[in-house]
Amino acid sequence: LAGLALPADRPPRGADWGDADAIGALQIGDFACGTGTLLSAAYQRVSLLHEFEGGDPAVLHQRLMQDGLVGLDVLNIAVHFTATMLAAAHPEVPFEGDCLLTMPYGAWSNGGADIAVGSLDLLDAQVKPDMLDYAAAVTAGGRRPEHVRDLVTRVGHSRFDLVIMNPPYASPTNPEAQDETAKVPPFAAFETTPEQQAAMSKRASAFARAEEACAHGNAGLASNFMDLADAKVRPGGAVALVLPLSALSGQSWEATRRRWRDRYSNVIVVTIASAGARSRAFSADTAIAECLFVGWRAEPQGSRLAAFATLYELPRNANSAALLAEQISNAAAEPRNGFAAYSRSMLQLGDTVMGHVLFGELPEEGPWTVAGILDPELPHFALRLASGELTHLGRPDLTPIRIPATKIQDLGERGPVDRDIKADARGGTLRGPFLLRKPPHAPVPAIPILWGHSAVRERRLIVAPDSEGEIRRVAPADQIKVNRDAERVIDTASRIHFSRDLNFNSQSLIVASTEHPTIGGQGWPTISMQDETHEPAFALWCNSSLGLVMYWWLANKRQNGRGNVSISKIPSVPALDTRALTAEQHAAAARAFEDLKDRRFLPFDQIDEDPARHELDRRLLVDVLGLDESIIAPSGTIDLLRRKLAAEPQIHGGKQRRVIFTDDGERYEPRDDR
Repeated sequence: LAGLALPADRPPRGADWGDADAIGALQIGDFACGTGTLLSAAYQRVSLLHEFEGGDPAVLHQRLMQDGLVGLDVLNIAVHFTATMLAAAHPEVPFEGDCLLTMPYGAWSNGGADIAVGSLDLLDAQVKPDMLDYAAAVTAGGRRPEHVRDLVTRVGHSRFDLVIMNPPYASPTNPEAQDETAKVPPFAAFETTPEQQAAMSKRASAFARAEEACAHGNAGLASNFMDLADAKVRPGGAVALVLPLSALSGQSWEATRRRWRDRYSNVIVVTIASAGARSRAFSADTAIAECLFVGWRAEPQGSRLAAFATLYELPRNANSAALLAEQISNAAAEPRNGFAAYSRSMLQLGDTVMGHVLFGELPEEGPWTVAGILDPELPHFALRLASGELTHLGRPDLTPIRIPATKIQDLGERGPVDRDIKADARGGTLRGPFLLRKPPHAPVPAIPILWGHSAVRERRLIVAPDSEGEIRRVAPADQIKVNRDAERVIDTASRIHFSRDLNFNSQSLIVASTEHPTIGGQGWPTISMQDETHEPAFALWCNSSLGLVMYWWLANKRQNGRGNVSISKIPSVPALDTRALTAEQHAAAARAFEDLKDRRFLPFDQIDEDPARHELDRRLLVDVLGLDESIIAPSGTIDLLRRKLAAEPQIHGGKQRRVIFTDDGERYEPRDDR
C-alpha cells in the first residue's frame, strides 16, 4: 500500500526525492494507527527513496518525527508501539514534539458529560485544543501550551500529503438490538456504559449526516474514516486505505464510491483472487475479503479511468510487494481508453505470473465489479452482456450477438423487505404484521411464505413454501392498522422469488418459482411481473449460465463463495427484456419451463458439469431466443463460459467436495482439483 501511494516516479508536491527540505516537509497521517505498521511502512518508503537519490535518512528522521508524521489511536499501548517502531529507525537521533497521540474515547471530560469517538472527532472543522491537550497528557504526560496549539494545526483539514489507514470495520448499527442495554460494537470497548455507547453512536451519526459526508451506518466505521481521510488530505495528496471488499460493491458504500469517482484521479484498486476468505485479506487479523484503495485528491479531467489490480495470492514478503507495487503503478500510469478498448497488463515476478491489471471507466453509480476476478476475460464478457451484447469468448473477431436487455425494475416490482413482513421487535415495537409459522401448520397454508434458504429443497425450479403467515393479534385500537399492513403484504404475493443471498457453492437457484402466489421472505423477496406470461422466460434467464453471470457480476462478494444482492439493488440487476419476446417465444419458454421443472440442478460451482443447466441453456438460447446451435456446442462460448465460472474462486470458494444426485436424495464426494 505504501509503495502504491508513494511511487518512485511521482514524489509528493512535485518535488525531487533527494530534496531534503521538500521531503522533510511532508505530512503523513494515520488516524487509526494501531501498532504503526502502515505509518512505519510509509516512513520507510520515504526514507528509502530519499536515500536512493543521495539524501541522508538520519537527517530526515528528526524533521519527520517532529513535524511530519501523525499517528492517532484510542489504545494507548498501541500508540506507544507506533512511537517505538518509528523512533527505532534512527535511535541515535533525538527529537521532540511528535504527534503520536491517544485520542479520547467515551466520556473524557466535564464530569463525563463530554463524549468522544476517537479520531473521528477530528471531522470537526475546529478541533478542540483541550481535547488534544487531554490526548497528549494521556499519551506522554502532557505538552506545553504552544505545543498543543501546534498539534491542533497539524491535524487540521487539507494538510496531509498522504493519509494511509487500515480503519476499524465494525458497524454502529445493531439490527439485533432488542432494548437499550444492547451493545453498539464500535463503542463498547473500555467498559463504556450503554448510555455512553448510545451517545457515541449519536455523535458518529451526526458526522455521517454532515453535508460533505459519505459515511453510512451499514457500511461501518471504515466509511467514517474515509470521510476523515477526505477531509484531511490536501489537494494533490493521496489517500491509501485497506477496506473490506464490500466497499467496492455494497449499497451502503455508494456515496463513498461516488466521492472517489468525482474527487480522485489515478485511482488504483487492488484485490486478491483466491479461494479462502482469509487468503483474500491483506490484514493479518482479518477473516473477510479486503481491498486496497489508492487515489489522489484531484478532480479527474475527462475520462474517469481506474486500474484494477488482481493478485493471485498475497505477496510473500516485502520485496515481492514492493516489486508488484512498482509494476501496478507503472501499468496504471500508461494512457488507456477504458473498456471500450479492452486491455490488461500481466504482473510477473521472474517467470511467475502474480496477477493482472484491468483498466476501466468508473461507473456513474453502482458497484465496481471488475475487482477480485481471477479470469481477466470475464469482466469484459459481463460488461458487454449487461448492455445486451453476447460476446464470443476466445473469438474477439466475431460480431457480438444482440440480446434484448433491460433491468428487473422494468419487468416487475420487487416485494417488501422481511422486516415489513415478520413481527420482529425493533426499538421496542413490533413492525411486521405476521407471526411466522415454520414449517406451516396446515398442509395447504392460507398465507404461504417462502422465507429462508435450504439448498437441498431448492434443487428444482419450483419450490414449495417453507412457512405460513399468521396475522398477529394486538389491542383492538391497533388491529385495524395491522390488518391493513397484512393486506398490503399479501398483495405482493407472487410466483417469482429472487434470491438476495446466494451461496454459489451450495445453492442451485437464483429465481425460485412457486406453484401459487406466495409471499417472499428474508431469503426470497418476490418480484411481481407486469405480465405473468413472462414468468417462465424470466425464470429460465435468471437460472441460466448468463443469469448467473449477471448476478455474480453485481453481487457483494465480501464472503467466500457467496454473493449478496441487497433487496434495494434487485431492481437494478440486468435481465433479459422479456417484453421484446414474441408470443411464440413466450410459448416456447413456457414449454421449456414445464419440461425442466422436475429436473434437479447442481450448485452453481458445478455449472460446468450440470446436465440440467446445460439443457436449460440450450432451451433458452436456441429454442426461445433462436440463436444458432453453435453457441452451446462443446468448446463454444457457453461451454467455455461455464468452465470459466466454475474455476472462479469467488464462486467455488475452495469447496473440496461435489454434490452427487442419487435416486433418494444426494450425497457428497471429495474433489482435489481446487
